[in-house]
Amino acid sequence: MFKLIAFDLDGTLVEFNIPFEEIRAVLGIGDRFVLESILSEKDEFKRRKMLEILESYELRSAENARLAFYAEELLQFLRERKIIYGVVTRNSRKSVEIISKKFGLEFDFVVSREDANPKPSPEPIRMILKKFNVEPSSALVVGDYLFDLMSGKGAGVKTALIVHERNREMIESFKIHADYVFNSLKELGEFLEGVYDSKGSPKV
Repeated sequence: MFKLIAFDLDGTLVEFNIPFEEIRAVLGIGDRFVLESILSEKDEFKRRKMLEILESYELRSAENARLAFYAEELLQFLRERKIIYGVVTRNSRKSVEIISKKFGLEFDFVVSREDANPKPSPEPIRMILKKFNVEPSSALVVGDYLFDLMSGKGAGVKTALIVHERNREMIESFKIHADYVFNSLKELGEFLEGVYDSKGSPKV
């Protein structure tokens, strides 16, 4: 039984389509991971400016984002059954606020890169478990990328991989870190419907 579910944001609950290749070119970091490259910058002024550039792209993408298929229905399902749920993202908190307002989404928690070491670190998941006094065995991390799964596994929780067109070619290397694999949020919802009754209690 899952008492708490932590969702990734971009690529899982919403489609940001952040232009990472363009961001890499602007920042001059080659083909390295954007956030790791920025956080490893030792010059504090330069690091802050790089974060500002990244956030400007994130906010623009958030304004134009689309809600993922079945996201609204799935969150409603969790809300009705009083299951704790929220977002753990490598994005900025401002981008989450734009998304929440744009689609009228309510979360029990939001952990952004300003709040903890970003995924793949297990720190954000451990923070949530401690805050809500939930055992790792009663939590689930849902995401579409390797870092989501690694973060969950590092914290000792179950992990669910959401497959879509953008990550399909990398799925085989991701699967080893996933306890469950679903082709959509709807499939995840159907799985949870088989676990919980209408009151949120486990089906016998």
